[in-house]
Amino acid sequence: MKANYLLYFCDSIGSVFDSQVLALINSISNKKYFKEVYLFLGIKDEKDKNNINSKIPPDLKTVFYKTYPNYPFFNFLIRRSIKSALQEQRLNLNEVIFHTRGELTALHLSEILDKKYHKNILPDVRGASVEEIGEFYDSNKFLKSQKITNYIKAVKSLNHFNKISAVSISLKQYLITNYHIASDRISITPCLAGPDFRYDESQREYIRKELNLKSEDSLIVFSTGGTANWQNNDMLILLAEKGFKVLNLSKKEINHKNIINRFVSYSEIPAYLNAADAAIIWRDKSIVNKVASPVKFSEYVCCGLPVIANNTVDMISEYLTEFDCGIIIDSLDSIAPVTLKNLSKKNRKMISETGIVNFGIETVVESYFKIYSSIINL
Repeated sequence: MKANYLLYFCDSIGSVFDSQVLALINSISNKKYFKEVYLFLGIKDEKDKNNINSKIPPDLKTVFYKTYPNYPFFNFLIRRSIKSALQEQRLNLNEVIFHTRGELTALHLSEILDKKYHKNILPDVRGASVEEIGEFYDSNKFLKSQKITNYIKAVKSLNHFNKISAVSISLKQYLITNYHIASDRISITPCLAGPDFRYDESQREYIRKELNLKSEDSLIVFSTGGTANWQNNDMLILLAEKGFKVLNLSKKEINHKNIINRFVSYSEIPAYLNAADAAIIWRDKSIVNKVASPVKFSEYVCCGLPVIANNTVDMISEYLTEFDCGIIIDSLDSIAPVTLKNLSKKNRKMISETGIVNFGIETVVESYFKIYSSIINL
């Protein structure tokens, strides 16, 4: 089989759309591995479409389809919408690889496409979706149970696909243990950091001046594109109360004299990360966090930031231990001025170079290309 077309399916416009979807698709497209790369993007309405159109490069083939809430009673409408969008492109499906961001869209595609095309579907599993809904989704019990039912069916359907991508080793093990998916079907592809995420001393000096920071001021950065329950924004107050200066790069403003609030565009984030001296990721203990590949961690280390974290995300704990580029602590009370002093001795350029090797966009794209090639050769 010759794969001339890559169809990348994303069922919604989330907080990491710029960093994880557009950056990836643009990079894949620029490699000219495929004759054409399509972004199939689920939107709720025309307002969604208008809001996102300005972000999408004009030369990227984008196909919009109407999406609906992820409940079983909407599955028919979702599948009809995807099927219609596919048919309008008039592609030879023998020449297509279908890459889906999430297992639910992979399930929908498998119900739409003839079975002979199922081997060309690559489900990209981003986390423990069933448990995420159970732990963090706020709704009445019936709707919550329906959403969970839909996702359980989707995760179980992964056994029908020859190749699967998962964001972490722990997520791979979770899929093997809980859903009996063969190990050799699952490849590891972590969340990526875009090409601008690298250590840059000139950016550091420029932003620190803009933030009115003195050379002796130590700055801890916390960055998030969303306000989900697992983000733990409130712990920044605890750090500020201890006298640390904190750069809060999130939509959720926190009023404290030691907290600098900024919500900047995706393109500006690398400069602000460079201005900091350390970054913090603090997650509660849960299976959702255990198997995660946090986007911000990839971006932190690619910008050469030492990371302070608790021992709740396996990938982070393993990485910090292996590359000695941060600390793992049990309590925020463990953070003292000497903590930042010791972290400041870390070689930021080396942290950045190692981060780019592991999480940089070139590494991630190459990882996907290897999976695509294995699909073609099946």
